[in-house]
Amino acid sequence: MGTFNPPELEKAHKDEAPPYEIGEKGGYIGARPLTIASSSSAATVPPGPVPRRPIALPSGSFGSFSNLHLQTRFQDISGTYYIAAKNPASEIISRRKRRKHKIKHTPDAVFRTNRGNLSLDLATTGYANEAPRANVVVSTNSGRVSLNLISGAESKPRFDLEVKTRSGDIILFVSSGFSGAIQLHTKTGNLDFLPGIASRIKIMKCTDTEYLVLVGDHGPPLGSDHGPTDFCRLRSNKGSIIVGEREKDTYVKAPTVWQRLTGFLRH
Repeated sequence: MGTFNPPELEKAHKDEAPPYEIGEKGGYIGARPLTIASSSSAATVPPGPVPRRPIALPSGSFGSFSNLHLQTRFQDISGTYYIAAKNPASEIISRRKRRKHKIKHTPDAVFRTNRGNLSLDLATTGYANEAPRANVVVSTNSGRVSLNLISGAESKPRFDLEVKTRSGDIILFVSSGFSGAIQLHTKTGNLDFLPGIASRIKIMKCTDTEYLVLVGDHGPPLGSDHGPTDFCRLRSNKGSIIVGEREKDTYVKAPTVWQRLTGFLRH
């Protein structure tokens, strides 16, 4: 399915432990409530039932994958994946032109489960001048999605990431080198930005159900052809969406009333 990365990539990954957990609400930005969490407001979640065993891959956690497709019904999917972008630079066109001509690229990686949770660390391999973006699709019907975009050199391909869940929360942590747009959409949940990334965003669109923000140096305008930028589309019908920056933000979810009660009964 792919080849293993050189030792330096493995070493880089070991030095970057995933920073995210599920966290607590704070202040407000814009028209919708946005979470601003801090370590002083973090709460510890009492131990719950043993989670379902994540799907195991024979290739290990540090492989480099192209045309990867993982799908389960009930099992969780987790692990670290280095995605090899395959669409050459000559085939990358703007999203506006792609919609107009109804052109679709086959994703470089697909992670899909019906009822399981997804916990993924993602990075890209290759060179941006050969394949500017790695197209990744992540979806679940009722599970929760936790994504950690591992930082890479500027010469590496950027992310074109689409995440969808019907009722679960989406937690996304981007690297300090992330530069591009993040689109968030939810019908009933909250759209939450943590403090580390909130200082780097520029709000381009704000409605009752949607946010479109630029992160980083903001790069060229959306849809332009002046070099690759990152783009993430996050959609949850009933869940909340939380976005933070690696090594700066920590998100710890406050326990529910039921969790507090069961934790008290255990003691």
